[in-house]
Amino acid sequence: MTLKTKLQVALLLVAALCIIFTGWQSFRFSRSTIEAITFARLTSIRETKKQQIESYFHRIRNQIVTLAEDRMTIDATKEFIRSAHTLDDLGSAEYAQSRARYHPVFQNFARRFGYNDILLADAEQGEIMYSVAGHSDFGTNLTSGPYSRCNIAAAFARANALTGKEAASLVDFAPYAPVGSLPAAFIASPVFDGAKRIGVLLFQMSIHEINSVMTSESKWEEEGLGKTGETYIVGADYTMRTDSRFFLQDSASYFKRLRQVGADSAVLARIRSRSTSILTQRAETDATRDALNGRTDTRMIDDYRGIPVLSSYTPLQIPDVQWVMLAEIDAHEALAPVFALRERLIFVGLILLLLAGAIGFLLSLTISRPLNALTAATEQFGKGDLFHRAAELSRDEIGVLARTFNTMADSMKDSTERLRTEITERRRAEEELRASREELRSLSTHLQSVREDERRGIAREIHDELGQALSTLKLDLALMKEDLHASPDEAEKRMSSMSQVCDTTIKSVKRIITELRPRLLDDLGLTAAIEWQAEDFQLRTGIACSLSITPEEIRLDAERSTAIFRIFQETLTNIARHSGATKIAIRLQLDDAGVTLRVSDNGKGISEQQIHDSRSFGLLGIRERTHYWGGTVVIKGAHTRGTTVSVFLPGTFPQERA
Repeated sequence: MTLKTKLQVALLLVAALCIIFTGWQSFRFSRSTIEAITFARLTSIRETKKQQIESYFHRIRNQIVTLAEDRMTIDATKEFIRSAHTLDDLGSAEYAQSRARYHPVFQNFARRFGYNDILLADAEQGEIMYSVAGHSDFGTNLTSGPYSRCNIAAAFARANALTGKEAASLVDFAPYAPVGSLPAAFIASPVFDGAKRIGVLLFQMSIHEINSVMTSESKWEEEGLGKTGETYIVGADYTMRTDSRFFLQDSASYFKRLRQVGADSAVLARIRSRSTSILTQRAETDATRDALNGRTDTRMIDDYRGIPVLSSYTPLQIPDVQWVMLAEIDAHEALAPVFALRERLIFVGLILLLLAGAIGFLLSLTISRPLNALTAATEQFGKGDLFHRAAELSRDEIGVLARTFNTMADSMKDSTERLRTEITERRRAEEELRASREELRSLSTHLQSVREDERRGIAREIHDELGQALSTLKLDLALMKEDLHASPDEAEKRMSSMSQVCDTTIKSVKRIITELRPRLLDDLGLTAAIEWQAEDFQLRTGIACSLSITPEEIRLDAERSTAIFRIFQETLTNIARHSGATKIAIRLQLDDAGVTLRVSDNGKGISEQQIHDSRSFGLLGIRERTHYWGGTVVIKGAHTRGTTVSVFLPGTFPQERA
């Protein structure tokens, strides 16, 4: 890319980043604000509906308990039971008179408070003695009759088990055959005559009353729910207890959407045949699961239609049932202003990008023209034309750069020849220095080898000659002791002294031999030599040594073993002389890369000046031995925290591992 293109791209990128960042922040802030407002509105609607529903069920409980305690209800129950049991016929004249007396009152009560049916059942026999609506359940037995497994029988059984007079039991909605298998819920309360339970009063609740509260008589928009908002109730089985707005408002679109999300065709057929989504439409969403677990919250979810919605949910506090209430609105409607803002930001951003591109094009022309001229001059100069100079086309920074370039070119022309001469001389000096270093390193290695050979010869002579002679002397003295008869005491003392001198001499000879070159190194290998040296050092200096060797037995060639051992000896010598340490940690390790020796102490710590001091001959010897084998040495010290010497010799020794 040319500089002109880079400038244009840079300006476009800066403009684009500014536009994107500003637009993104605006979009994000607007979205969060609208979401917060929408959630607040949904929560307000939800709480209002919740209060209405809970008040409705509280009122129902009060009504059924009050009616069950009313003297008229008690008398009616007694008369219905007596007349029916006397003639064993609910169609008798006496029963007809009783029904004519009480039916208008119960009928008016049911109509006034919106109940589908009011029933009276014999507490002892379980027979339904009276019904306002007179459905097929009238006259049946709730303990053994055809509806003994329905929710009306459950309501009867629960109420019949209540001991308190001011008590009622609610049973959740379920399909009820006497009303065409439509959803029906029952609430029941016992009827007492004094202390005796004589009957059970049951209300069949109307789903239309709950639907009216939740749908506000289909006035969703007036309530602030827009075109897609709704409030509904879900039971513990994740099915609705109120009708879906979308089913009531546009059933064709509702069924089409459910088919798209894979709803069961049998479920859709039941909804269509019953003309209600209650107890059929499942709403198992994240919101309903949270609410059924007792949590109240607001969040964005996918609803039972698989459409993203803003949902506000809470559990309902209604005894005997586990219901939750949700207030939701489609996300595309709630966030429509945000999406409109996003499109407007995109449109404005494109216009600004075009404007930035035009400005960048003009600006890049004014900058790139003198730079192109300077670039051409630089290229010519770089190709070796030391006499080529740049044209000074402007007086700005680029013009100053051109003048500076010309001045630099003049200076470089003068110094180029000097540099060439100096480079030639420096290369020659570097070659000589490199050769000198190699010679010095070879000399040092040779000296080390000669010294080791000399020590080995001395050790062999002392062992073979002096050691053997002293041993023979001790043997002769022992034989002489047995032959002496005169002055046995003096002779024995003299011979004991000579024997002790011989023992001392032999020990000294062995010590000298070991110091010159331990026999362990040649006989048992590096591992045994290191262990002996560490133990001997600990006995001589009192400095505690901890030793770790991995693997347990390491065997190297004689030259490398000697190098490692001498480095180890030199390190221990430096520690004893200079460190003031009380503890030493030694680790010798052989792996696929090579052999590593690491020695750490807890002494006063070596300084950087001491590490690089040319008079530190011990450290120089360690470095030379290591460098000969192509290894590395790392020496680190910390004040009052000790010194660590790490030596690594590369190579693979598979045949030398034990």
